Amino acid sequence: MNLGSYRLRHFKWVAILAVLAMVATACGGDDAADEAPATQATQAAATEATQAATTTTEAMMEESGEEMPEEEVEATLATEGTTTTVAPGLVRPQVLEDIPFVFSNIAQTASLDPAVAWSSDGMLFVRSAYDTLLEYPPGSQPAVAQPALASEWSTEDGLTYTFTLREDVNFHDGNPFDSTDVVKSLERIQAIGQGPATPLRNVVGYEATGPYEVQITLGQPDTFFTGLLPKVPIVSAEAIEANATADDPWAEAWFAENEAGSGPYVLDTLAADMITLNGFTDYWRPFEPGTPTRVTLRTDPDASTAVLLMCQGEVDSIGGIGPDLVDQAVACDGVKALIQPRFGLGTVVFNQLADGPISDVRVRKAIALAVDYDGWITYLNGRAEPTTGPLPPNAEIGPVPDVIRQDLDQARALMAEAGYPDGGPDNILFTISYAGLQFLSYEAFFGTLITENLKEIGIGVDVQLVGWPELVQLTKSPDTTTDLAYLILNMTSTDPSTVLKSAYVTEAWADEGGYNWAYYSNEMVDELTAGVSGITDDEERGLVLRRIQDQIIADQVAIWMPQPIIYQPVLEKWELLFEPLDFVVQTRFFHARNTEMGG
Repeated sequence: MNLGSYRLRHFKWVAILAVLAMVATACGGDDAADEAPATQATQAAATEATQAATTTTEAMMEESGEEMPEEEVEATLATEGTTTTVAPGLVRPQVLEDIPFVFSNIAQTASLDPAVAWSSDGMLFVRSAYDTLLEYPPGSQPAVAQPALASEWSTEDGLTYTFTLREDVNFHDGNPFDSTDVVKSLERIQAIGQGPATPLRNVVGYEATGPYEVQITLGQPDTFFTGLLPKVPIVSAEAIEANATADDPWAEAWFAENEAGSGPYVLDTLAADMITLNGFTDYWRPFEPGTPTRVTLRTDPDASTAVLLMCQGEVDSIGGIGPDLVDQAVACDGVKALIQPRFGLGTVVFNQLADGPISDVRVRKAIALAVDYDGWITYLNGRAEPTTGPLPPNAEIGPVPDVIRQDLDQARALMAEAGYPDGGPDNILFTISYAGLQFLSYEAFFGTLITENLKEIGIGVDVQLVGWPELVQLTKSPDTTTDLAYLILNMTSTDPSTVLKSAYVTEAWADEGGYNWAYYSNEMVDELTAGVSGITDDEERGLVLRRIQDQIIADQVAIWMPQPIIYQPVLEKWELLFEPLDFVVQTRFFHARNTEMGG
């Protein structure tokens, strides 16, 4: 498959055409509309299109051929005690059919807190229980932010954004949503200062300018700002206040094991290896036919167990497994493979603060040159493109560096220059350590690959395969992390600098909750990365991104490995999309449809 056809710029043009079509329809040639700011026209048109697409509960019943018994509706309303009409025909609480969905992952989030969870396992829960001001459509097709808790928004100067909020949203704790919740949520995320604060680094102020209006102020213009907001969950301000203590002013202990969102799913149970959620009957959007109403997030550290369960029909979807296991799964009856683009790459980071040979950049470069990249792509069955550096080459990043290739002669020359000549399979000069995930086949295979490759230049490898919680703990300090550690980095918005902000700036060191597992620090990289999203000219921004990449490559912060496209198994009865602009293999269950249950 030619991944070039999936380039992010294609998503961009689809988004532009879709928005232009909506704007043309909304404006209808009205001169007054032409005088309004482009952002207002665009968002108003998007909002109108979203509202027009809303399917009512009654219409869904008619379409499915089912009739909701009147006494069942009355009984449900009596149980809840209130009836709220939020859209024509949508009566809350909704009567939900039992449609289960079981998702298997290799690890379970250590915290449910949306201001702390910042990994694929955590996002599976956060994306289910919490809403955001804006959101991407399913599969980021097109990759343009659309209304969610905010119904429309605008900016006159690129610094102050005004958001009009929905007035028909309730939290799971029963409290209504308003501007206070937005302000408190942003304040809480920034105060806690973990990974989820990354999208808000340029935010310098926020203010409730009305019960259903919020202004957010940036430190500098940001071309991609609205595209970051789908990663900023909103929580109930009342829940923060009710569960805060003198020693825990932001109720982190409570949020670690509980939730107070307004999303489509409510936390039911939290166990050591499983989380269950139920559909929120007071949700402001209708559960369309076939939508999951009961979600189980189960943990299977050995992904082969999940494949076996999927083949038995007990698991509906699996996240983040290697192509070899996907091939095994799709060989079973009733299982299909979903194939989508990925905007990420494998990043095998060097501990920049380590003592010993890898503290010498020449040794790091020699190691990177010794890796058999073609052999790696062959192992992935060709489902990956060669890498060029720290940013995904299939994204809009401007001029890309040269493709990284194996070069053993140059690797040996650099080793000799660094004071380690004449190394080889029979003359191991020193040993380095590598950590990867135990049951993720391609991370284990990488350990095997570099063990064989590095013998050729006289380097031994101590391979340590551990679970995800152990890997995170290992990398939390430069004193405990290994010389090399495998990390998958994805773009989480249309802004390619999200990768840099997550993993290469000093502010993102792992001991501060970020993904800079390398403990890399470069003043120029920090400064340029902070300003790159404010550059409106595509060509200029591409040149700055190239300059940043060149510096990171010169410092050999990591070995950049081709990462396979999204190629994951799902039961054939499901129609769903994974999220390319998110953490590893995310899906939003509310947008999945069971074709055997009316979807």
